[in-house]
Amino acid sequence: MNKNCKLTIGAMLLLTTAFSVAEVRAQTCVVPPTCEGLGYDKAASDCGGLAKLRCPFDDSKYFCTAYLNPDGSSPAAVGDIVYSDGTYSSPEFNYPTKTPVGVVFSNNGGYFVALDTYGSFDENSKLSCSGYSTGVKNWSVPTATQLKEMHNNKTKLNETMNLLAGVAIGGKYLYTTDGSYVYYVDTSTGKSGDDAYGSGTTRCVNSIGNIQGNSSLQIGDSYIKDGIAIGTVVALDSSGKHGTIAFNAGSATATDATSICAAKNTGGLAWSLATGPHACTLLKNAGSYISDYYGEFVTCAVHVSGGRGSCKDSTYHTGINIYRPTNCNTTDLLSVVCEAAF
Repeated sequence: MNKNCKLTIGAMLLLTTAFSVAEVRAQTCVVPPTCEGLGYDKAASDCGGLAKLRCPFDDSKYFCTAYLNPDGSSPAAVGDIVYSDGTYSSPEFNYPTKTPVGVVFSNNGGYFVALDTYGSFDENSKLSCSGYSTGVKNWSVPTATQLKEMHNNKTKLNETMNLLAGVAIGGKYLYTTDGSYVYYVDTSTGKSGDDAYGSGTTRCVNSIGNIQGNSSLQIGDSYIKDGIAIGTVVALDSSGKHGTIAFNAGSATATDATSICAAKNTGGLAWSLATGPHACTLLKNAGSYISDYYGEFVTCAVHVSGGRGSCKDSTYHTGINIYRPTNCNTTDLLSVVCEAAF
């Protein structure tokens, strides 16, 4: 038998064996799992800015690694981490790019407790959490009932507190004062008590719904998207919900300044070179401006849309068409401030 004949017979034997194995496998195969059965039961839009995994069988199905359902159909659980953008996750999915602000202590209403204690109050103090502004706004003093919930759930809470390097729940926290006494709950024992002419700290609380519903901002606030601060609010409309944010992008010539801002896509926003008033709201004082008997003297510090100028007490002063301008050329390396509408 020649060499070609041997090769042909060998190939036929291999094909026969392959078909036999395939037939056996076809008889023993099982129904493959579904995306939903594996936990890929969300659309991409459901995940928002959260990390997501796509189902290998269906490109339209996803699993959100720190899933938040704002309508409440997937409520937060005791021990969950709450972030500054109103999202939350279980400790197993600690979202690395977000800013933790508290830990959920109640399954009723999504209430969470701050990561640390606040203040020193005595019987004559007006007990308040209005000065506590860590991460989010509108913190409040807990009620006695809420403090007892913290006691009841402190094992779970402190596991998450330890993960976040927060202050463990334990000891006496105030819930009211009346001029002669401070009233507290000892979260170590769960018992209420009072001290005549005493003093103590409190543990401020907040709710997830409050963060999600609190869209009013102020000039100078950090604008946070997906837990990341991407700029400073420099202008707002009457609703307090929309306006302009800005950030300092370094220094450049006038031509390069425009290109630098146009190339930015931070937060998915459309960035451009800031106007003079918006740039100065951020920079406050940059360059110099003097107005006296001899006229106006400007040393420019920032390139802005339409020119360049200086900032004095957040007010913009142009470096164009004034008496004796200095350092106000397009080729000067000046600060660059980029802005975007939100």
